[in-house]
Amino acid sequence: MYSQQNLENNRNHLQNQFNQSQNILQQQTQLLVSLHNVEFAKEFNYFITVQLESEGEKRRTDISACVSNPVFTASVFVIPFNGFQFQKSEKLHFAAFVVTDREAGKDVPKDLESQGQAKLLGECTLDVSEFKEVLEDMHSTGVRRQLKFSRITGDREVGVGRFIANLKLLQEQIIPVEEHDFKPLEKDEIFHELPKPDPFYDFQWRVRVDIRSATDIPLNRISPSGLPSTYCNIGYTLYDGNQPDNYHLDSTSLIESNRHPIWNKQFLITNPETSADKTGFIYIGIYDKCLDFEPIDTIYIPIQPLQPFVPMNFEFLSTKGEYEARPRYLISVVLEEPNKTSLIDSLCDIVIHNANFDPLPYASRMFICMTLNNHQTEIVPFTQCQLGEGQNISNVIQQNSSDRKAIFISTMHKIPPYISDNLYNSIAIFSVPKSYLDKSIQFFIAAKDDSIPSSHVMPNGIVGHTDITDDLLKKLFFQKEKKSAHIPVTWDKQSKMYPVFQTTKCLLEINCFNQDSIKEQQQDRINQSQLSDNSRRTASDKLADFLGVKFDKNIKGENQKVNVLVRELSQKQEIIHRMIKELDDKGESLKITASEIVDLRRQIKLLQSENAILRKKLAVEEQLEVQTLIQKEISMMSAEELRNKILKLAQAYRDERVRNEEFDKALKNAQREIAQSRQLQHELDLTQRRHAENAKKLLIYQQEIQKIAVYKETIRKQERVIQKLEKLMETTLKDTQKARSAQLELEQLRTENYQLQSKIKLGFGGEGEEIEKLRMEIVRLEKIISELREQLKSKRPVSQQGGPSGMMEGDMMELEIKLQKSMARNDALSEELILNAKNYSREIAQLKLVIAEKQAMLDTLTVGY
Repeated sequence: MYSQQNLENNRNHLQNQFNQSQNILQQQTQLLVSLHNVEFAKEFNYFITVQLESEGEKRRTDISACVSNPVFTASVFVIPFNGFQFQKSEKLHFAAFVVTDREAGKDVPKDLESQGQAKLLGECTLDVSEFKEVLEDMHSTGVRRQLKFSRITGDREVGVGRFIANLKLLQEQIIPVEEHDFKPLEKDEIFHELPKPDPFYDFQWRVRVDIRSATDIPLNRISPSGLPSTYCNIGYTLYDGNQPDNYHLDSTSLIESNRHPIWNKQFLITNPETSADKTGFIYIGIYDKCLDFEPIDTIYIPIQPLQPFVPMNFEFLSTKGEYEARPRYLISVVLEEPNKTSLIDSLCDIVIHNANFDPLPYASRMFICMTLNNHQTEIVPFTQCQLGEGQNISNVIQQNSSDRKAIFISTMHKIPPYISDNLYNSIAIFSVPKSYLDKSIQFFIAAKDDSIPSSHVMPNGIVGHTDITDDLLKKLFFQKEKKSAHIPVTWDKQSKMYPVFQTTKCLLEINCFNQDSIKEQQQDRINQSQLSDNSRRTASDKLADFLGVKFDKNIKGENQKVNVLVRELSQKQEIIHRMIKELDDKGESLKITASEIVDLRRQIKLLQSENAILRKKLAVEEQLEVQTLIQKEISMMSAEELRNKILKLAQAYRDERVRNEEFDKALKNAQREIAQSRQLQHELDLTQRRHAENAKKLLIYQQEIQKIAVYKETIRKQERVIQKLEKLMETTLKDTQKARSAQLELEQLRTENYQLQSKIKLGFGGEGEEIEKLRMEIVRLEKIISELREQLKSKRPVSQQGGPSGMMEGDMMELEIKLQKSMARNDALSEELILNAKNYSREIAQLKLVIAEKQAMLDTLTVGY
């Protein structure tokens, strides 16, 4: 009786578990499919599609790199799935595609000629209903199957690739929220209102921060789907690495179960009241709802290096990631600082009231951008910055601190856009100084262009632009009656999105406001409303407003008003007593409910313990069944069959051990080869460094060798000059010797002349014949003297000093002095030339030796390669 009762209880318990599992299956909404270890035969660009047979939507991975074993970033798919679909024999269809170059042809549009085309490589099918029992068990790890892509060529089926597919059925869970849990804002939409600045706070600086989106957020291991639910906290902190407290933090909306969230939220961070210096950091923390105790990433943007009104559009690269995918965060920052040194250059708001499209284009989202200095752009640029590298953010800010290429980017909007600012009834606001209205301002419309590579799904390509609007903005700024103006948008024909927008006309409704005048207008309105209220209101009116009572028009006297208020007060007191009684009753019911919940929790724990005991018993029984089956099989075998079975197992074990030893040897050889290759790589690096150094030295030597030709040419020129000087000296020496011989002959003739004259005086009375002979001899000698004098005159210029003898002596002295100088100079030059020739020959010999050594080294290096 007792055993029958136990069996009945166990049957009821199992029936309850089965009913619970059926109820759970009815609540199933998602089938998690993940792809791993994908392999193909050749290296190409691949992507894989997944489709449920009863569902029309086809999901696909991203396009891989040109490899044979691709790793896809988007390899996890969440497919809506109901538990009753097991009864329909649901199947999953996997298809592999290869991306190749597009073949040129007549039917190919021009826009697609530069893009690739996808071709079906192979496909396979998986029947989900076969794994019903495993998928129903919510405590299991799911199903893991190895599949093959195949295609039919002729009459046979050929395998083209293989992969591993993981399947797991997920259920919705209700997670209790405690009172101390931090609850960020929860919104389904990604379009939010712009921040409302305090018009009466005289800020010294403020930072406009746009937290746009993120990609490749890491998966978590807590949520059933494994997908993160992320939000961002933002605030001001004085120190790097110091997180602000929760009272000074703002939060974005929570994006549920998405690895690529789009927050699209703008914040205004003003300077603290206690400090006006631009010290401190903008803190941004990215959190997962399931992992609130620790942020996924933290970003500290320094305020000091930011330049006023120079927007910084960051794409932060995280060091944390899931496999090869690293998170990226798209954030824009603009520092706004009033010019305190100028009384004229006040701040102004350039307002975009609306963007009117007629008709609406086939695009859903857009950015409105503003540039300065007539800067033209084709894409929406984001500057990459690596997180976790110290001063990297400051360096990036300093490198991009010029406003020549500054691009102001609004928050993302729908087409047509919603009004996101209540102060101006606008969709975008750009705050700049009034002096910036002379900087060739232009507006641009950006949309999502798939032909531009980008890591996010936001608009990334410029599709249209306006003309320069400086004159129009200044006119709008100074006008008294603030009326908006409309400017047309010209579509860019070079953009790939031009066919989408070419039939659409777009007008931007813009205006320009002075922030000081807005403050004055709001202050005047508040003062007037306070004055009018204080002048008309009495004590009874104020009490009526406090109680929320409205008097009828017939009640005019003060006594009537007081009676009405007394009656209203008595009614309020009675309502308060009733509410207090209801609160007490609800408190009692809550206490009873709490005790019931405690009892239910106790019962659940008991049931869970019983379930664990039953599972253990079931496992033991299954193990016993296996053991009994093995024992039965062994008992039914004969001795010969058992011996053969043992020999087969021993042989298989021996073969497996030999195979493992071969694998170990191959692994050791591979490790040895890897070590050798690393050593060779190191030696190659050293040799390349030596080769580079030798090449530098060789270049220096070649430059010196090139100078040798100049030295040789200089030596040749000096030798020519020396030869000319030697010829000149030889001619001068010969002339000098001739002059000396002529001088001697002249002295001899003079002495002979004197002797003849003395003889004539002494022998005046001699014979006439002898006298006649002597006279003739004198005439002959005088002719010879005159000829010699003429020869001397022709050799040198005649000096003006003294007589003929004085001229000859002066000329002789000058010639001897010049001869000595020229001979001394000639000797010095010859010695210098001989010395230079020796030095140059010695240097040339040394250089030839060095060149021979370097040539030998080069020959040895080339032989080594």
